[in-house]
Amino acid sequence: MKKIIHYMLVTATLCGATLTTWAQADLSDPRLEGLDLEYQGRAVASADVHVYYDLTYWRLFASHQKGWLGGDGVYSTTLPDGNVFWSFGDSFFGLGTEFRNNGRPTNLPRNAAMIQTGEHSFRDFIVLNELCSTNPNDRERYCKGKTWLRHPDAKELSQSDINNGSTDSDRFYWPGDATVIKRDGKPILQVLWGSIFGDMERDETALTEYSLEGKPGDPNYMKLLKLIPNVVEYSTGYGSGIFEDADGHTYLYSTIGTGGIFGGAWAVVARSTTHDLTSQWEYWIADEDGNFSWQTKIPSSEEIRRSNISSGEWISEPSVFKYGEKYYICSQPITDGTVFIMQADHPWGPFTNKKDLYKIPKEHSATYNAFIHPQCSRTGELVISYNMNPADLSTYTRGENGDAIETKHNGFWRNFNAWGSSDLYQPHFIRVFDWQKLYGVENIGPITDVGITEYEKM
Repeated sequence: MKKIIHYMLVTATLCGATLTTWAQADLSDPRLEGLDLEYQGRAVASADVHVYYDLTYWRLFASHQKGWLGGDGVYSTTLPDGNVFWSFGDSFFGLGTEFRNNGRPTNLPRNAAMIQTGEHSFRDFIVLNELCSTNPNDRERYCKGKTWLRHPDAKELSQSDINNGSTDSDRFYWPGDATVIKRDGKPILQVLWGSIFGDMERDETALTEYSLEGKPGDPNYMKLLKLIPNVVEYSTGYGSGIFEDADGHTYLYSTIGTGGIFGGAWAVVARSTTHDLTSQWEYWIADEDGNFSWQTKIPSSEEIRRSNISSGEWISEPSVFKYGEKYYICSQPITDGTVFIMQADHPWGPFTNKKDLYKIPKEHSATYNAFIHPQCSRTGELVISYNMNPADLSTYTRGENGDAIETKHNGFWRNFNAWGSSDLYQPHFIRVFDWQKLYGVENIGPITDVGITEYEKM
């Protein structure tokens, strides 16, 4: 375990100036044993809340040497057997180099998935995507991956194209959140998907169901049972975040554009009648006077836009959890924005009392997809992942006449050919200790996955 230095509150005078060093979080709890944490500083909103970069979980993903090399999205769902299901959007597959770049043949499947069985090494993550080839002599296809769930309406590529490592661009799925239900006494994983086409447009929410019988490696474990296109008539991307509450409902979060000239989006919510996402969905909608109620009718864009539950604060990919008797939403409002948290009395909000947690460092530009991972919490700390897509880069050389010549490098293409590119398109993890002090609530221990608790009652 990396040695962490703990500081006392020290005040000293230097050249007439008073300098104060704040104590770091107490990391002596044995439940934190094995974590390699790097201190990032105090939370933006409070000197009593401390943020650490989680090098352990970063390495668990970044140390993959072949096959899956990186991806975004990064949803996690606790499974009844204690394993964890992870899903990703666009993901790099192939063989890394000794320079930690993706310079050898790689491809970009549009979604990927893993089952985590431990947290000792990347070998504890079983990648579910089929590989195009496992023959080291097949240099052009070796360890390239196929999209885990291919869209049934993808038409541009033949099966031969797919086998050779091509990936769809006309129609594909990006994952949303997932939940576990019990049907006829058997565990089933339900995963929501957004159907993407054109210029990153979305027009459908699909649902898949997977068997969880047995254990990883068994024929039925993670076997696709059903694909339900248009599980509900599409209105907006409900299900980018999911929260299963003890009231018997599963809440499905999304965002809707504010319609303002400065862009941005607000959080909105729907829910299923039972925890099963195939049950009737209801939508939390405000009338023209601002009075909210649940309705089963598919809402119009105008209805959704006036039904924001984030008190006018911009939200992107809302991530919701319960702690004690309160509900919390976590988000990064825009690319490279500050990760923040808000509180509510109900899973449908309204979420208020915004507190800024972490300003992501400039060297991690451009960042997005901030998600909470309850199953990773050990002592009550928040565990948050975010993704990074390299920013555009300019380099300068001297011309014959001595003038500086600028060369611009596209950020996305740096994922393929820059030294260290295997470490760029990766999930990054932070742990926020003592965040409870922001709201004056007691630390009651690890954040629990309410969905698994409710599953066990089924």
